[in-house]
Amino acid sequence: MAGGIGITSPSAHTRGIFRRAARTACLAGLLTTVPAAAAELSGLERLQRFYKETRALHADFTQRVLGPEGEVQERSQGQVWIDRPDHFRWDYSKPYPQKIIADGETVKFYDPEMEQVTIRDYSSGMGHTPSTVLAGGGDLRRQFRLENAGMSEDLAWVKLVPRNKEQAGFQSAKVGLAADPVRLRAFVFTDAFGNRTRLRFGNIRVNPSLEADLFKFQPPAGTDVLGGGRNE
Repeated sequence: MAGGIGITSPSAHTRGIFRRAARTACLAGLLTTVPAAAAELSGLERLQRFYKETRALHADFTQRVLGPEGEVQERSQGQVWIDRPDHFRWDYSKPYPQKIIADGETVKFYDPEMEQVTIRDYSSGMGHTPSTVLAGGGDLRRQFRLENAGMSEDLAWVKLVPRNKEQAGFQSAKVGLAADPVRLRAFVFTDAFGNRTRLRFGNIRVNPSLEADLFKFQPPAGTDVLGGGRNE
C-alpha cells in the first residue's frame, strides 16, 4: 500500500502496457499533425515550395474571360506543358484550336484557321505574362510585389503586382495553390481594361519526362509567318 489511501504501485506488466499506449498515442499524433502542418502553409510558402519542387508539369486547363461587369466573354480549354526555365506549350482545343509554344529563344503563336504564325523573341516579346510566371526561374520578387491574399476555395492565394506595369501583360494577378501536395490550381489576372482571365488546372502531372521536340514548332506549308525570330 502506498500511503494510507489504498493505491498500489503498478506492476511491471501494467507499466509496459502504459509505455506501449504512450508510444501509440505519440505516433498517432505525428500522423495526424503532418497534413495539418502542410495545410497551414501560407500562400507565399506554398508558392516557394511550388518553384522548389516543380521542374516540369503537364496539366489540363480551362479558361474564362470575364468583362469589367463580370459577364463571360469567352470560354476555352486545352492542355499545357511547362519545362522550367522558359519552355512552355499551350494547346487550345476549344472553342477553336490554337498553339502558343516557347523554346527559351522565341515564342510562336499559331492560328491554324488563319493559317498564320507570329514569332517573337522570347526575352523582349513576352514581358511579365502568366506564362513567364509559371515557366520562369522562380525569382518573382524582382518583377512583382508579392503578398498573401488569404484562403478561398480551399486554396491559399498570393497576389502579384507588377513592379513595371509597362512590361507586364496584366495589372495584377493572383495564384491559388493547394496543399498536400503543393499544386498550383488557379491563376487569375486582370488587364488594363478591367477584363479578368481565370485559369483552372486539373489532372496535373508533376515533373514528367518531356521531349525537347514538344517545344519546337514547324509551321505547315503555306502558313504565313509574321514577326522576327527564326522559322524552325
